[in-house]
Amino acid sequence: MRRLLATICAMLAMSSASEAKHISGGEMSYTHLGAGTSAGTGRYSITLRLYRDCNAPSDAAALDPEAPIVIVRRNASVPFVTLQVPLTRVERSQMMRPDPCFTNRPFVCFDVGVYTVEAELPYEASGYEVSYQQCCRLGNIANVANSGTAGAKYIAFIPGLSDHPMGPANNSPVFNGSDTVVVCRNAFFNYDFSARDVDGDSLVYEFAEAYTRTPVGAPYESLAYTSGFSFREPMGGGVRLDRMTGVMSGRAPEEGVYVVTVQVLEHRDGRILSRHRKDLQIRVADCSAASVELDSNYVNCDGFRLTFQNNNANPLIKTYSWDFGVAGATNDTSALERPSFTFPDTGVYRVRLITNRNRECTDTGYTFARVFPGFSGGFSVDDGCKGIPLAFRDTSKAAYGRVDSWRWDFGHPTPNPSTSTVQNPVHTYPANGVYDVRLIVGSDKGCRDTVDRRVNIQGRPSLTVPPDQAVCRGDSIRLLATGNGSFSWSPATGLSGTTVPDPKASPSVKTRYVVTLSNGPGCENSASVEIDVRSLPFIDAGRDTTVCLTDTVRLRPSTDGVRFSWQPTSALDDPSARNPLARPSGTTTYFVSAWLGSADGCVARDSVKVTTVPYPSVSIGADTVVCLGDSAMLRAAGGVSFRWSPSAGLSATDIPNPVASPSRSTVYLVEVRDDAGCPKPSFDSVLVSVAPRVVADAGRDTAIVAGQPFRLSGSGGGRYLWSPATGLSDPTASNPSVDIDRDQRYVLTVTGEGGCSDMDTVHIRVFQTAPDIFVPTAFTPNGDGLNDILSPLPVGIAEFRFFRVFNRWGQLVFSTTGTVKGWDGRVNGRPQPAQTLTWHVGGLGIDGRPVEKKGTTTLYR
Repeated sequence: MRRLLATICAMLAMSSASEAKHISGGEMSYTHLGAGTSAGTGRYSITLRLYRDCNAPSDAAALDPEAPIVIVRRNASVPFVTLQVPLTRVERSQMMRPDPCFTNRPFVCFDVGVYTVEAELPYEASGYEVSYQQCCRLGNIANVANSGTAGAKYIAFIPGLSDHPMGPANNSPVFNGSDTVVVCRNAFFNYDFSARDVDGDSLVYEFAEAYTRTPVGAPYESLAYTSGFSFREPMGGGVRLDRMTGVMSGRAPEEGVYVVTVQVLEHRDGRILSRHRKDLQIRVADCSAASVELDSNYVNCDGFRLTFQNNNANPLIKTYSWDFGVAGATNDTSALERPSFTFPDTGVYRVRLITNRNRECTDTGYTFARVFPGFSGGFSVDDGCKGIPLAFRDTSKAAYGRVDSWRWDFGHPTPNPSTSTVQNPVHTYPANGVYDVRLIVGSDKGCRDTVDRRVNIQGRPSLTVPPDQAVCRGDSIRLLATGNGSFSWSPATGLSGTTVPDPKASPSVKTRYVVTLSNGPGCENSASVEIDVRSLPFIDAGRDTTVCLTDTVRLRPSTDGVRFSWQPTSALDDPSARNPLARPSGTTTYFVSAWLGSADGCVARDSVKVTTVPYPSVSIGADTVVCLGDSAMLRAAGGVSFRWSPSAGLSATDIPNPVASPSRSTVYLVEVRDDAGCPKPSFDSVLVSVAPRVVADAGRDTAIVAGQPFRLSGSGGGRYLWSPATGLSDPTASNPSVDIDRDQRYVLTVTGEGGCSDMDTVHIRVFQTAPDIFVPTAFTPNGDGLNDILSPLPVGIAEFRFFRVFNRWGQLVFSTTGTVKGWDGRVNGRPQPAQTLTWHVGGLGIDGRPVEKKGTTTLYR
């Protein structure tokens, strides 16, 4: 024992728990190495495994070089020993190659820090708790509240002699599964938490609380889980852990990090020997696997046709092979992505889907199709009163199987229970109001239906009766009360019955009948209707009226009659209605007969005249076209007032003939009213199309050599006409050839869309010379508009190349190339003094020969 204590003391270093925030999970385990050096002791190899995400930021802390492992006798409040254990090794656990069957597949990788130490411990009756804890978990964990400040504690339990005679010689189970499992959001997944046990103990698996940091000996404290999660459902209600296999499976929640703790219960000789825990933070990524994900059941309780689809829309899935499971059938397959299939009979069919068959990333999944038409849910209930029990009656039907489940929601919270699972429940509402009642009903064949109804709860039940009425003496009338419950009428005199909602009344004198509606003791309501007894009904067909021809008018007589007949019938929608709709084709007098009851002799008559007046007769001009910037006069007639719209481009909007100058093609609508008696307007419209403006260009004035043809250059529109036609090859071409021997001025008319046109002129000077470039011998740039510019004059020149001017000192004062430009006698904006200048000009003649000349000119001031 002294040697044990010496060994332990040498390793002892009392320190607080690590403050690291980079750990992604942990597991504490032990192995029994045999008897210790002293009697009643045993040697143990204790191992702490800490998981660190390889994707942790570069500035995140590394695995701690030492881990304080605390050993406490069970139920003790102080440590038995604390071991400061150095980092033994780091193991990397990762997927070695990208999986081609994932899209947006995450890189799953853990650096696993392994801390191993041997300790010699006395065999105790109660056993030991071996633990390591740290300050904080990762921030922003999806299922843990304030995770950045929540601690972590990893524990192993060494059984004592009281747990089992061989308890201290126990070994921790070893988890089998890989930690590098890809979990994609909203997708089905499997995560293997199964374990093996060298002692042969029976293992059972369960979700367990993840612990936060607590003082030694204090009760374990669970993490605070966020809404929708708990330690029993750490990844939500769609994920379960198989108690016998240790496989966690289900549909993953949204993207994020989730703390999951799985506890393995070791059973030996019929009792629990120990517990082994693994606390891991599982990352759910925004990825998708090319897998089959089908609903567990497809149910049709209305017919025989069902539509199927793979719930996984991964783009890596290229082909679909469906088999709908009809025994002996050869046409129960489909290669569609979302097929529909009509089953031949009722029953349960096993449906198979193979994706990417005979290709990479193939997968197979199964589901069941349940076909049992003829199922419908329903229930009945009367309106009721607060505080009075109200009976709900199930009326659901099943052609196959039987209705076997009911889930009622009566539509209000406590104090009364608001749900029930019995077939025909009775419920009491505590307050007045309108409540939404829902029944979810099912059958033993898997059919489900949801029925919604509203129930009205009042201080008394809802009851309506018709208004007071009259009846001819000796005739009868039916009284109709509406409501849910039992009816009682009084007095009974003249009634065909007193307990029906619609008795026939035949009073001999004016009588007021009272009806009482009851929904149970204390839930009653009463109303009354008075029946007057007369010799004849009252009828007034109303005042004569005027309508516009082709319009309708509602005839509204004042009457106490209950049965009617109108004449003539041809223009009425219902000649037997009290208020028929009339569409007369001309002025018409309508006659109405009214009866108080069924007796034909009890009738009164009246009439009403409907005068028809035609709508205004509108005339408007034809559609027109204007050139952009021009205008057109619109012309409307047939009334006394006019209103044009839109107003854009109009000189006025309230006259019959406004001037329209639109900037784009516009439909103008005119509203015309007259004073002939029809108060409604007539409408018509006219289209003013706007054609684009034409800009004619006949080209620049030029000089040519006699005998040398020259081509004009016109532009601007669709049709061209040159005038006069003298010397032109084609006066309707845009660029006709010119062959003249004297000066000529041509006028070009260009016509475009909509007839829009424009004109331009060009002056052709004819020289009796070879191709040449003439330069004036003098010019006077004094701003008087005469001879202010020194400009070359090309004659018969096909290509002008350059013009240069030099002062008397030989300095270049002006230069132009490619285009004919002149010099205004200025250099850098400064007028040059009077002097003699030299020039140099060049070009290419229309005969293909170069023309190049030099000379002098005089600048006069």
